[in-house]
Amino acid sequence: MRIINKKIKVQIIFILMLTAGFTLLQSGQDLAISEKKYNKIIEGQVFDKNGEGVKGAEVYIYEKNITTRTNKFGKFLFKIKGGGAFHIDVFKEGYLPYSTKISRISKRTHIIIPVIVLTRSFIEQIVVTGTGTPKLYRETPVKTFIATRDMIEKKGAQNLAESLELVTGVRVEDNCQNCNFTQVRINGMEGKYCQILLNGMPVISALAGVYALEQIPANLIESLEVVKGGGASLYGGNAIGGVVNVRLKEAEISGAQLSVNHGLVNNEPNTNVNFNFDYVAPNPDTKVSFFSTYQNRDPMDYNGDDFSDRGELTNISIGSNFSHYFKKTNGKLRLSFSVIEENRRGGNKLELPEHFADIAESIRTNRVDLSAGWEQTFSQSSILKINSAYSHTKRKSYYGAEQDPNAYGDSVNPVFFGEIRYYNFSLSGHDVIMGASFKSDGIEDRAPAYDRVIDERYTDLGVYLQDEINLNDTWKILIGARGDKHSEISRMIFSPRTSISFSGIKDLTFRLTFSTGFRAPQVFDEDLHITQVGGEGMIIRNRAGLKEEKSYSLTFGIDFGRQVNNKLIQFSFSGFYNRLNDIFTLDEVESDKNYMVMERFNSDGARVFGIELEAGFKIADTFEIFTGWTYQRSEYDTPEPDFDSKKMFKTPELYGNLRIEWNIKKLVSINAEITHTGSMKVPHFAGYIPDDILEDSDPFTVINISLNKKIVMSKKQSITLTASALNIFDDFQKDLDKGVYRDAGYIYGPRFPRTFRFGIKYDF
Repeated sequence: MRIINKKIKVQIIFILMLTAGFTLLQSGQDLAISEKKYNKIIEGQVFDKNGEGVKGAEVYIYEKNITTRTNKFGKFLFKIKGGGAFHIDVFKEGYLPYSTKISRISKRTHIIIPVIVLTRSFIEQIVVTGTGTPKLYRETPVKTFIATRDMIEKKGAQNLAESLELVTGVRVEDNCQNCNFTQVRINGMEGKYCQILLNGMPVISALAGVYALEQIPANLIESLEVVKGGGASLYGGNAIGGVVNVRLKEAEISGAQLSVNHGLVNNEPNTNVNFNFDYVAPNPDTKVSFFSTYQNRDPMDYNGDDFSDRGELTNISIGSNFSHYFKKTNGKLRLSFSVIEENRRGGNKLELPEHFADIAESIRTNRVDLSAGWEQTFSQSSILKINSAYSHTKRKSYYGAEQDPNAYGDSVNPVFFGEIRYYNFSLSGHDVIMGASFKSDGIEDRAPAYDRVIDERYTDLGVYLQDEINLNDTWKILIGARGDKHSEISRMIFSPRTSISFSGIKDLTFRLTFSTGFRAPQVFDEDLHITQVGGEGMIIRNRAGLKEEKSYSLTFGIDFGRQVNNKLIQFSFSGFYNRLNDIFTLDEVESDKNYMVMERFNSDGARVFGIELEAGFKIADTFEIFTGWTYQRSEYDTPEPDFDSKKMFKTPELYGNLRIEWNIKKLVSINAEITHTGSMKVPHFAGYIPDDILEDSDPFTVINISLNKKIVMSKKQSITLTASALNIFDDFQKDLDKGVYRDAGYIYGPRFPRTFRFGIKYDF
């Protein structure tokens, strides 16, 4: 296993020491109050139905115009002067609002409020991505699929890739048997059609996107929001099949968390260690959040040919988020940084240098992300946001076979993104957003053995305008458009979008959306990965004169949700149709003794269409059952050149999952998940097999189960124990290629064979 850069180690040690100091400082603080200034104390505690304290709830006394937040145990405390009548309102995202009866402040100086119990709300979730503004899920005209932090934690997800599996119509797949390059598919459309955002900013570049799904740790994620269909009107290019917005965690209350997870992937160890520290100032205008994660995964050889089927991996990530609210100017500053250092390698003879192996794919990645943002509130109806982000990725790689000493490569990828966005809600019945963004993406990639030299810089300048028209309480219309000037396209690209929603029937919401998207002819993430096929490298290049892809999406759906006290019944039906024009298609144009060249050109077009069904029943904090299924077709207008097939590859017609969660009070939480993926067309190139062939894969069904037990040790400390069994019946791909001449791209899932995980989480 490779040694992590000493400089990164020093940074980690320094930040951990600093964090320890913050922790000690915070642990010495208490709810002490100066009795000289305030003569009354009001305190209480907020619980959920499970008897656990609700942290981060907003507690408001209207009569005194004061507010505070509950701590990690659900406790709150007010310092007030004077007397009079008062009542308390409690708000927490994901719960129904709660109001106490009116009380009168007595002569007593210390008032204890009776215990407040919140009921979870399954409909009142706040989403942002679909319209660019915070909206209740049932009120937004653009349907947004959500995976909350609670769902991610209960699943036991360790990174973004595993978290995305919670969303109906979304599949995450491996694309390489050596290095396990992953991509996300939305409604059957490849990862290249999906735009991944971090806090609404498209900073996951082509180079970073090759392995980014596994590099973003789950302990950094607050929630995931997925909008399907073209999203270019707000987010620019590449948002053809959909948008995934990763909303990063922000401190809610002060505290720390340390977790250790150890797993056995087909009996090979995989260890994850995570540390989070949050500090919220007493005001609470200042918030600081720190995270660090370490992962060490040993290689796994599933079919016994002495070549890895999941490569070895070491990853260290650290980062911090800071925010401060300036009361005098009514503005908020946000700053963040993160550093990722990752080494991964697959093939054989992993203990030797890469050029002594029969096959080796080795990638050493160093990535630094910085972002800054300012939010200026002029009034409740007028807000200005200025955001910027810089990402710098360096990569040293080796993609080679048969002990090739020249297959080393170097890549550098700086990315800058800046955006200014203005919100105006003062016009009667109109919520208007206007803005402009600029993105610069530089790629320098050199792989001498494959005669590949890329030295490109792409820029995109976009302007957009969106108006959400609230005709009345039941009808909403959203109209938006964006113009982009991309450096690879001589003209301005126009991307309109419109949505209509109707909620005039109790518990029902109807939505209809038409949207567009485009993908500029540049270097993509799949170009920066060299697949080994039959001992040769397979690389991708763009044909001269390549023009952009365009998409036209139509989605419609009905959502039903009824909550009675702590019970919810929900049902959703939706249909989608996505038309692609001038699609990018690959054709083999050149073959050398060391590599083959696939060239990208514009073909006629394609269409992707289908339906989705979701249904669920929930008893708050006790029991939940949810299922979501997608049936779809993905077809080219004309057959692709290699296998004369009209069907898109690696796209099953039927796939879906069933999730069950059962919380046995004061005993254990049981989570079960069944995921089914139907048969699909998978290209299989010659090498291990004598001739190229288009395979029909076997369908597979994965069953996961996990147990969680929380032990409260004291008012400030708790321990959570977890045990998971993933892919219990080991329904893993049985026809993987073997040996040095295998087709490393012939892999279709699932991502893991039988795996066992054990973990402990300490909150303090």
